Amino acid sequence: MSEYTAASFAPVQGFIEKSRKLRDLYGSSLILSFLSFKLVQKAECLGLTVISPGLPNVAKGMPNRILVRGKFDRNLVQNTLLKEWQTILKICRVWIEDNLGIPKNQYCWSQTQGKTGQSKGEWERWESYTWEVFWGYGDSVQAAMDDLETRKLRRDWIAINWVGESSSLTGTDAIAWHQLGKLDSNPGRLLSQSEQEEMELFYRRLSWLLDNPDERVGQPSLSLEELRKKQSPPDQNRQYFEQIGRYVAPNERLSIPELVKRLVTYDVIADHIGIDRLKAKDDDPEFKDIIREPGYWTAWFMGDGDKVGDKLKVLASRHDHDPQQRDKELKHFTDLIRKWGQEFQRKPDLFSQGKGRVIYAGGDDFLGVLYSNETQSTETPEKLKPIEALQWLLALESHWENQQQQIKQDLNLDFTYSVGFVWAGHQVPQRDILQHCRDAEKRAKNQGRDRVTIRVVFNSGQSVQWTCPWDYLHVLTNYRDRDGKTWSQEPNWGHIYSDWAQLKARHAIPLNDKFGNADDSIALAIFDLYFRDRSPRTDPKKPINKDYLIDSDNSKHIIGQDALEADFIQWIDGLINIGWQLCSNS
Repeated sequence: MSEYTAASFAPVQGFIEKSRKLRDLYGSSLILSFLSFKLVQKAECLGLTVISPGLPNVAKGMPNRILVRGKFDRNLVQNTLLKEWQTILKICRVWIEDNLGIPKNQYCWSQTQGKTGQSKGEWERWESYTWEVFWGYGDSVQAAMDDLETRKLRRDWIAINWVGESSSLTGTDAIAWHQLGKLDSNPGRLLSQSEQEEMELFYRRLSWLLDNPDERVGQPSLSLEELRKKQSPPDQNRQYFEQIGRYVAPNERLSIPELVKRLVTYDVIADHIGIDRLKAKDDDPEFKDIIREPGYWTAWFMGDGDKVGDKLKVLASRHDHDPQQRDKELKHFTDLIRKWGQEFQRKPDLFSQGKGRVIYAGGDDFLGVLYSNETQSTETPEKLKPIEALQWLLALESHWENQQQQIKQDLNLDFTYSVGFVWAGHQVPQRDILQHCRDAEKRAKNQGRDRVTIRVVFNSGQSVQWTCPWDYLHVLTNYRDRDGKTWSQEPNWGHIYSDWAQLKARHAIPLNDKFGNADDSIALAIFDLYFRDRSPRTDPKKPINKDYLIDSDNSKHIIGQDALEADFIQWIDGLINIGWQLCSNS
């Protein structure tokens, strides 16, 4: 009898989204990929055939969902995951204790040798209770995956209770410092002045060491007063301050997992763990964080392959009488999507002038950001323009066309991506941006898949959004203003925006109709006036005019449902709002 095992672990998105800096995202991705890689390695050591993920020898970007032929015992999966995670935590903790210059007898945050196997310290709690493991088993791929989904309904997670002040990032986890876990008869009290200074010393020394570890690690430790002077000197230029807090800012207060995410991006610790370095090559440019100052907006993109699990089930249902051919096709499919992820992340021309990074690309999912480059001088960095972000997005679909064609040719499967694209102001917290990305991607999937949701998030927290299939996204480039200017001539989007605002103010555009009885004739006339094709198209793109849009089959594809009049109005409203925000060089 054939045997298959599906395994996964969580939280993944929650682990990634608890991030303030770009370095946090990279650290999260490196840790998750490393843990998945170790599970795959263990399966291969047991003689099991790894079907998914593809490219099992490549750790970077490895997804956390694993499918193998054979029985991969659940306890073995859990023990392997916990063992590797414990190794990461121990290496990070020991490095801090060995290098911060604080006497080791002052550290209260971990289990002492005499208490091993008894009460857990704070680090040991995170070792044991960070992850929950899900496992499914069956006599077919589909049975194993279905069993995994069923078992996911029963949670396998224990929350960590803590005493003390909370992390400045999440607000829910305790601050990591050497006095964390110290016994106190009054655990609810505020820290005394001396304790606050001890915590400040911990973070200032950590920040100071990591800002230039090659020269500072191993040197005599500085006092709190010396660190305050060096890290907050008067009359320094912008370049000097950019060198402070490269890994941890002196005023940050992080939890243990947040601290670990930063530390694993330090090459010495990464090498000790065996995790991928942040810089793949020594001659790669230095890692720089995102400039998030007034006026500097960033563009984030999060994509996910559509119905990947269903496609695996389709492949698993083929060749009932030839299991080897069935597993070969499953393996080929997972290899193709992982290979695409590797190529996508390595593309040298993916971002113009280095204005972006792919944070992770597992093949069926990816995350990245477009941002303003830091400079090596006192000059103000050039801002990323909204039109640059939009132009990049318009070309994104072309990056997976070859992959789609190969999957169709080799396996007769249609493979598509749904993407959430977020243009965010500088005051929007990074963790909120990631949630907006996740919500935008989910909206794209809910409205029909194979499309993108563009969301603009303002500093106030308010947002506007619009969802469109990839094959109709060129509607943005079809805009023509009252002066006859088109995409290549930088048309004035203020023309349609002001017309639309006037009509809404006069209640000629019923945006808030709840019964589907709205009159969409004016909205469609505005759409036709500013967007319609002026002549028959000579390219293979879909025609743009109101008659094509309201055709029942076309509207279902474009709007993602059996569209009512109110749906057309909402879609055109989103189009105008997004065009007004992004189709600008300012």
